[in-house]
Amino acid sequence: MQFDPPSLEQLLAGNAHFVASEWNPEDSEREALPRLKLAVVACMDSRYNVEKVLGLNHGDAKIIRNAGNCIDDGTLRSLLVAVHLLGVEEVAIMGHTKCGMTQIGRGDFRIAHNIAQSTGVPLSEVMRPDFQRWLGGFTDPEEHVLRSVALLCGHPYFPKTLRVFGLLYDNETGLIRALA
Repeated sequence: MQFDPPSLEQLLAGNAHFVASEWNPEDSEREALPRLKLAVVACMDSRYNVEKVLGLNHGDAKIIRNAGNCIDDGTLRSLLVAVHLLGVEEVAIMGHTKCGMTQIGRGDFRIAHNIAQSTGVPLSEVMRPDFQRWLGGFTDPEEHVLRSVALLCGHPYFPKTLRVFGLLYDNETGLIRALA
């Protein structure tokens, strides 16, 4: 791994600007509890800013982002902490149109080939039997959100009072549509 990444100087300069002009020392005393008692699970897609799209302010919600807004082990862990320690009472699962994870499906081996070429790990080792399932591609973002909502609603570790709903962001219009 390289310690001198090309973006490091930009990130450090951005942080210096933030500290000089935008940082509020009161943030260090801010409660870790989200003001709206809300967690949002969203895709890592860089074409939209979750907080801006939803009209949220700093500290309003816990934002959890990953490829395809998937409810995987890491997301479940974050949601369990948010619900049971940080007072979250509502969870929004927010998918979006034109999600790249719709391109990740059976027979798409580009990621596996890239891993093998860039790391030297043999392709046969990368392509273990559950690689495609683990990667988590899907074909329909709306259906994927609804399945995620159902998974959380039926999960035994979440209280039955937890309100879970789905949203779909339209990359073409910027509009959000409620799904469930």
